[in-house]
Amino acid sequence: MKKRLLTQGCMAGMKKIGFITPSSNTALEPITSLMLEKLSDVVSVHIERLPVQTLTLDSHDVAQFQADKMTNAALLLKDAGVDIILWNGTSGGWTGEGLQADREICRRITAATGIAASTTSLAQVEAFQCYGMTRYGLAVPYEPGPTEMMLKTYRAEGFEGVSHAMLSERVNTVIGALPFERIRQLLLDADSPQAQCLMVGCTNLPATVLLDEIEAKLGKPVFDSIAVTLWKALRMSGIDRPIHGWGMLLRRHPVLERLDALMESLREEVGTARTTIRLDVPRLNIGADDVYAESVAAGIPPLKLDSSLNQRALGTVQWLEKHRRCLIQADCVNAETPPPKALMSVYGVTAQMLAPLVWNDEVMGWISVHHIGGTRAWKESEIALLDAAASRAKEILEAGGWAPAGAGVA
Repeated sequence: MKKRLLTQGCMAGMKKIGFITPSSNTALEPITSLMLEKLSDVVSVHIERLPVQTLTLDSHDVAQFQADKMTNAALLLKDAGVDIILWNGTSGGWTGEGLQADREICRRITAATGIAASTTSLAQVEAFQCYGMTRYGLAVPYEPGPTEMMLKTYRAEGFEGVSHAMLSERVNTVIGALPFERIRQLLLDADSPQAQCLMVGCTNLPATVLLDEIEAKLGKPVFDSIAVTLWKALRMSGIDRPIHGWGMLLRRHPVLERLDALMESLREEVGTARTTIRLDVPRLNIGADDVYAESVAAGIPPLKLDSSLNQRALGTVQWLEKHRRCLIQADCVNAETPPPKALMSVYGVTAQMLAPLVWNDEVMGWISVHHIGGTRAWKESEIALLDAAASRAKEILEAGGWAPAGAGVA
C-alpha cells in the first residue's frame, strides 16, 4: 500500500472522512483501519473524540450526546478539510430521543461547517432500506434500558426487532475489550427464524471481525454498526469499491452481483457443487487470492472465506497462464497438473474445470467449476457452457469498468 500511495505523488487527492466518536471507544479505530487497508491510497480517516464513558439512560449519560457538543467537534474536523462528517456512534438509537435527534445533529453540523453529515443510526436505516430488511435480530452489549429503547426507536422507523440478545454492560472500555467468543455467542443468540438479518448496535463492540463467519453460519446478512458507518461514509465520498473480508454490506457491488448470478446459472446448468471467479484488478485493490463471486450447492462450504493460498503460485494457475485455455480435470487426484492438496482434502473437490479470463495477453482471473464425490468425465456441452460463462464474465467486467484499460473481449 505504501508503494501505491507513493505513486500518487502526494496525499492531496485522497478523500477525507471525518468521524466523531466516543472518547472511550477502542475498537472502532483499529477495525476501521483494517477495513480500509486496501483503500489506504484512496481515502483517509480523521477522528475527533467526544467525552463518553458509560452508556445508560441516566440523564448524565444521555447529555453526553448533545448536538452542540457534536457541532464543536465537527468544527475541529473542518480544520482538516474533511469531505464528510459522521457521528460514529449509536446514541440516536438508544437515548430515547429518537432518530430525529440524529437528523438535527446532521443539520447543525452542516449549517456550522458546510460539510455533508450523517450518523451510524441513520446509516443503519439506509442500509435496511437499501436491502429491503424489515425484521431484524438485535445484538447489543448494553443493559436492558438502552436495549429496549433501541428496539423502540427502530420500530418507529418501520423496522421490527423480532429477537434480541444483550450483554448488560455499561462501561464502554469494557465493551471494547470483550472476548470474541462472548461476542460470537451474542450474535448467535440474537438470531431467530423470523429475522431477515442481524443488527449489531454499538460502534465499540468488535463484532466486525466475525461478520463473514456469522453470515456464513446463519445464511443471512449482519449489519454491524462499525461496518455500516464506513459503508455510508464511502457512499458519501463517492468511493465505489468492494471490500473483501468484512461482511456482505462492504463486499456487495453491482458488478459482483451480476457475476454471482452468472456463477449461479453456470453451476445449475452444469449440475455441480461450486463455481467461483477469482480476479486480479490491481487498481481496485482486488486480488486473486480472494473469491469475489461464487455459487455453492446446499451443504457445500464457500471459498469466499478462505484466502489462505497464494493462487498465482499454484500449478493449475501457472498452467492457465502458459496455455491460455480451459484446464479440464476429470480426476484431481491423478491429474498431470495437480490442484492444491487443500482443495481436495479440505473441500473435497474430486474433478474440476478452469477457464482463464485473458486481457492484453495476461490472465487477469479465472472461473473454477468444482465437482465433489468422485471422478467426472466432463462433457463437451459442459465445457462449452464454461467457455460461454467466461465470455459473459468478461463482458460484465468490461461493462462495469473493471477490465484493464484498452482491453477488448477475446
